[in-house]
Amino acid sequence: MIFGLLTNFVVSQEIHSEYVFKKEKTKSKIGSGIKWNYVDSDSLVLYENGTFHRTKFYHYHEIIYSELKGEWKIENDTLILNIRLEKESKSDKKWTEINSTISYRIKRRKIKPINGFEFYAIRNLKRVKK
Repeated sequence: MIFGLLTNFVVSQEIHSEYVFKKEKTKSKIGSGIKWNYVDSDSLVLYENGTFHRTKFYHYHEIIYSELKGEWKIENDTLILNIRLEKESKSDKKWTEINSTISYRIKRRKIKPINGFEFYAIRNLKRVKK
């Protein structure tokens, strides 16, 4: 019964906003017939209780996977993510405690990184649910 209550709490969190970025391509080397897939996926879910969950996946030359959890707030059209937990592999059972911040400029249905470890990013996450 306790497991059922905990599962219900986790599953039924109210979503404030959801942002996604997804890019998939099949590349090929001319003349050799060699093909490979390029996948870049990023999702950010902001919950009504002030927490967030972010999952990033990149597969091209190497596989990069990470999950982030923490708190979020909006100040002056800027989304601020205070990252508290990180997981660098899907198979990891434990979360690593970290203390980092990423800021995004909110523009209509997109968010664009301002600072943080992904300041170099040129992609914009698009809002799919509010």
